[in-house]
Amino acid sequence: MNPDNEQFPLNRNTFRDSFKRLNRSKNLQELGHNFHHLLNNTLHPSDTAIFFKENAKDIWKLLCPEGKNYFEFTQLLTPDTESKLSHITHPVFKLSIIHYLADSAKIGILLGQKRDNSSYNSFDEIVLDFFLQQLSNAYQFYITRKKEKQLVFELNHSILQLNSLIDTGIEISRLQKSSQLLHLALERVVALTNASKGVLRVKSGNKVVETIFFPSPFKAKKMETTSPFIKSEFRFEKKIYRFNLFEKESRDGYVKFDGTDQLLLDAFSRQVHASLENKYLYDQSLEKERIDHEISIAGTIQKRLIPENLPDIKGYDLYGINIPTKSIGGDYYDCIPLKDGRFMFIMADVSGKGIAASLLVSTLHASIHAYVDGPFILEALVQQLNRIIYDAATIDKYLTAVFSVLDPEKNELVAVNAGHNPTYILRHDKTLTEITTGGIPLGMVREAFPYESSKLVLNPGDRIFFYTDGVTEAMNEREEEYNNIKPITNFLTASTAANAKIFIDDLMDDIDNFTGSTPQSDDITALIVMKNYS
Repeated sequence: MNPDNEQFPLNRNTFRDSFKRLNRSKNLQELGHNFHHLLNNTLHPSDTAIFFKENAKDIWKLLCPEGKNYFEFTQLLTPDTESKLSHITHPVFKLSIIHYLADSAKIGILLGQKRDNSSYNSFDEIVLDFFLQQLSNAYQFYITRKKEKQLVFELNHSILQLNSLIDTGIEISRLQKSSQLLHLALERVVALTNASKGVLRVKSGNKVVETIFFPSPFKAKKMETTSPFIKSEFRFEKKIYRFNLFEKESRDGYVKFDGTDQLLLDAFSRQVHASLENKYLYDQSLEKERIDHEISIAGTIQKRLIPENLPDIKGYDLYGINIPTKSIGGDYYDCIPLKDGRFMFIMADVSGKGIAASLLVSTLHASIHAYVDGPFILEALVQQLNRIIYDAATIDKYLTAVFSVLDPEKNELVAVNAGHNPTYILRHDKTLTEITTGGIPLGMVREAFPYESSKLVLNPGDRIFFYTDGVTEAMNEREEEYNNIKPITNFLTASTAANAKIFIDDLMDDIDNFTGSTPQSDDITALIVMKNYS
């Protein structure tokens, strides 16, 4: 059969136009109307009824023709689980068609007697099947466009919510007072989720320490048992912050909150948490900045306690160094000229570092300068210093020290070692003497502890080496201590330094070579006193 023959009621243009017409349908009603028009112009039925059912539980809805009561004829649509065409015997309708669409929907079609009174033949059924396939495609296209529009709407709404969330986050982060932050956060999250009201409770332990309502106070506890609501909470600084939102509003009245609402509330909750943390950290940074400034001042003061230049002592060459690990160290050394022409040397090391150690160093410095201004006995002076340090220190603070007095006229040295590491006397013949006589560290007990002294005479070429344990305990990358690998006594006996400064420089270079890139772990303090040959 030639499709272009005049006896053939369809041609290519008919199929193309029907496809375009169906796919231009803006809604379901228009789709039914366009399909009704297509069937009437091709199969020429005397009557046509098109029904639609969205799912198995739904009832048939008349799409076309509008304004007619055809629901009584839905019984002619034979229930089935798949698409089906049936010839029926009925005064008005002769064909009953069930055609399944996407999403479990289906179309029901009733066709009346053909207007030329001829019967529907197999060719009519083929044409009808083709049109039904076009209808399926058009319906799928309609569903896709509908979903796209809904998706675009939801996307635009989500973008609006996201922009509002970002703007609110920026605004919240600028607020300095926590109460303002919490009030604004509750107000904004209520608006973003379309909730009618909300409450924010802050609990410390089992006690509610703050309750914020928006837009006004209401019986929140009662609503929590009678109304749907969403919640989100977080913990910060031993407190629990909990948001509760009630009664989501819509055009149709109150509806249930959805997953997006919960995501928004959770995001808001995290944002508030972060803002509180940032505010706390900002406040902490200001406090730290203040403390750092005070520590810097304390460090500057402490540095002034350590002499920049040691006094000149006739017949002697001396040089010292102090390298703290922090801005405030716990080491201290000094050389104090006495009124009778003698000189007092102090090498001290406070347990720990920081401001507490600095205060003890300051106390020691002030006390020594006060007591050596007049006549004194070294052992009794150390006992007095012990009581002063004990009264000034906390229970975990004490200091070790070596106190010695040099008489350059007699070349005599009197020394008391208060729990400090040994002071070495390197004789001109390379023999070593240790000064360990003394007593316990200062500040450990207040009772009058009997300190003892040792006395020795210095000869030309002899050297006195004072130091703290930062020298001997300097560590390398393998956590080995300097004195265990390279004993300080070996360095002393091997040194050929011509003067005091070269000796200290050589010692620091040797320690640096040993420790390498390992960070300094303790204050390093050293002092060398050399008896000249002439």
